[in-house]
Amino acid sequence: MLILEIIGIVLLAFLVLNVILYFVEPSLIAITFSLVLRLFFRNPPMVDMEKHFKAHQILKDNWKVIQEELLEVLRDEKSIPKFHEVDKIQRFINDGDKSPWRVFMFKAYDNWQEKNCEKAPKTTALLKQVPEITTAMFSILGPQKHIPPHNGFYKGVYRYHLALIIPKEGECYIVNGGQRYDWKEGEDVLFDDTYKHAVWNATDETRVVLFCDVFRTDLPKIFQPVNRWVYGLREKSQRLQSVLKKAEVQVDLKPQAS
Repeated sequence: MLILEIIGIVLLAFLVLNVILYFVEPSLIAITFSLVLRLFFRNPPMVDMEKHFKAHQILKDNWKVIQEELLEVLRDEKSIPKFHEVDKIQRFINDGDKSPWRVFMFKAYDNWQEKNCEKAPKTTALLKQVPEITTAMFSILGPQKHIPPHNGFYKGVYRYHLALIIPKEGECYIVNGGQRYDWKEGEDVLFDDTYKHAVWNATDETRVVLFCDVFRTDLPKIFQPVNRWVYGLREKSQRLQSVLKKAEVQVDLKPQAS
């Protein structure tokens, strides 16, 4: 009886906490929901794409098309914002060395960055064929860039990387949950970023991947709509509105007429 009373008190406290969060900052409910998923659902650090993200093949089959548009975007690389300039919360993992981590954002938390999308229409069209993608961007790491160990906080999505530009000389890799993965151009990987992970570009060249978050499909059916609802609460976040505004690349990247 005492155990049932304790469980009841804990559940009531959890409910009250989430009601308070909903009225104070709705996006914070994602943290409590993620904690529930951590308690009840286990998966390895690196995830089988054929089971959990079959649509990756659309992107992988067209990686050369995406790479061509990326090269056009990179013609004015310095106009692309650094990640911590877009999202201040990233400063502690991005601003510790002189080499930049830049992001060219297509979609953030289910919101399309239309002006950026216009600069890479073929890539955008491919991304729009994959509705389970919630966030998508070119993730651009400068030479000798190191992203220190950190954990993603939301368990309701998996992280996807499609390698587009990988240095020819030296080591360039991610370690996630103790497992190392070395990027190779045209190859992709799916992983759970709530495991502790870190990145090294120990080269004198730039590394670029197509970086996406995708909804998990391996949760029980009852959790699927809850996951999408909780994720959607982030749209109410003032932080998200700030991110979307700062993510826009302000210059025209199209070739100028001669």
